[in-house]
Amino acid sequence: MSTSADGIAYRQSLNAFMHTLLKMMHENPDAWPFKEPVDSRDVPDYYDVIKDPVDLKTLSKRLESGQYYVTLEMFVADAKRMFSNAHTYNSPETIYHKCATRLEKFFMSKVESGLQASSKNSAIMNM
Repeated sequence: MSTSADGIAYRQSLNAFMHTLLKMMHENPDAWPFKEPVDSRDVPDYYDVIKDPVDLKTLSKRLESGQYYVTLEMFVADAKRMFSNAHTYNSPETIYHKCATRLEKFFMSKVESGLQASSKNSAIMNM
């Protein structure tokens, strides 16, 4: 296989993996506070405190563009920023903080298991 074909196959599998991660997060019962951008009418000082907001809808738009997430690390960094923003803005006893903690744990476990499966597959393909 040529290098460009390898690159295309890699991009396709990377995008498929990120779509799967996003779908699993969206379907998680703890995802409800993160499905849409925070509405400044509901939380007037949110954007004073949080300078780089991100939510599942934003992640989805960036992923759909096909241009934004060129590495899995970029996608994971945005997801982690979403959790970090929730932890920064909300105190630990709030439902938002708790949802962020549980969703992040779920997300990171899926990233890890996906990477382990991916490395096993690529090890087999390179034999």
